[in-house]
Amino acid sequence: MNRRRFLAAAPVAAGMLGGCAAGISLEQGLFNECRRPGGHRVLRDRLVRAAWDGVDATKAWDCHAHLFGNGRGAPGIYLNPEFDRPATLAARVRRAFFLNAACAGEDEDSLDAAVARRLEHLADELPPGAKVMLLAFDHVHDADGRRRDDLSTFAVADAHAAQVARRRPDRFEWIASIHPYRQDAIAALASAAKSGARAVKWLPQAMGIDLAHPRSIAFYAAMRRERMPLLVHVGEEQAVEGAGRHELGNPLALRHPLDAGVRVVAAHCASLGESPDLDADADPAKAPRARNLDLFARLMREPRYASLLHGDLSAITQANRAATVPEILAATAWHGRLLNGSDYPLPAIMPVFSVRGFARAGLLDEAAVPVLEELRHVNPLVFDFTLKRSLAWRGHRLPPGAFETRPFFDPGGAGA
Repeated sequence: MNRRRFLAAAPVAAGMLGGCAAGISLEQGLFNECRRPGGHRVLRDRLVRAAWDGVDATKAWDCHAHLFGNGRGAPGIYLNPEFDRPATLAARVRRAFFLNAACAGEDEDSLDAAVARRLEHLADELPPGAKVMLLAFDHVHDADGRRRDDLSTFAVADAHAAQVARRRPDRFEWIASIHPYRQDAIAALASAAKSGARAVKWLPQAMGIDLAHPRSIAFYAAMRRERMPLLVHVGEEQAVEGAGRHELGNPLALRHPLDAGVRVVAAHCASLGESPDLDADADPAKAPRARNLDLFARLMREPRYASLLHGDLSAITQANRAATVPEILAATAWHGRLLNGSDYPLPAIMPVFSVRGFARAGLLDEAAVPVLEELRHVNPLVFDFTLKRSLAWRGHRLPPGAFETRPFFDPGGAGA
């Protein structure tokens, strides 16, 4: 792509990637340098070593990392033609950002394997025992259970995520994604559990999943039988359009799986956007608007959900969510229920993070900035971990336990 045209379209594309007008930073430019893995000095920096102090690496499972590709080399990957071969400049730039973040090269025929290989190399630079949890991502399905490729931005089959994870069991676990409207949903859940899936991932707005739908309710009963937790995106969604059902991201809808006894992880702690406060008025058109983070906080305060509801930390340090970081750091009552995830490859997309912004806001030591900025080009997984471990607000930090996620996903395992 012509570099000048890329620069002209970058602000639009960055907004589509999960940023917003006030959530784009050009401090580190547009492009990840994609430095090859292999013993970079910055990985041994004192800041990185200090980040691991007090954290048991054998319990550190990054619970939110995406696989993707174009499906030309892996039959378990689907990419919508409008995203694979975009017609508009902004869409082409958006795709370019994702591919650059994955450092997968320019050979489209080997893209699927290159994405997985790069992630494997990055995981190998974590301390021994640390793992990355790879997310499958199901297609949109309609109310009749029919798969809708036309509405699906992308999809990653359970079989593909499981296959990549099996190649490196020392570094990877995997999370299934099963649309509850599928005719075979409950059978697919049993199969995923037997194949080692640690949870189920949903993005309701993009996948078109109503958490109150009768098929969802039936699926919760099966999840509880399988002792399978649900990792579900709530709050505003800006990265994946899919079905475009933004009303389905209301955090209060989490009461449905929670009341069914399912352990739920609210992705990103619902840290973006607003939704109708349906506790104030059941009619969404009449209900007052409330921040999604506040609605999530309300659920976190309910005693009946104390052992069921958790929040993941993925993407909370993106520029468009960064304003909520002081609140999350200060919410010490939550800290035992927070689970770290990177939302890889997003930490490697340059315009949607601002390390210097955290320093300006007083959450980060200025001396940490150059180290963290270099880490983004070297290893975005290490960057994400080190940044979150380095943040502080009025004496509050994220505790080591928030990064020791294995006991949640492997309650009977050796890491519990």
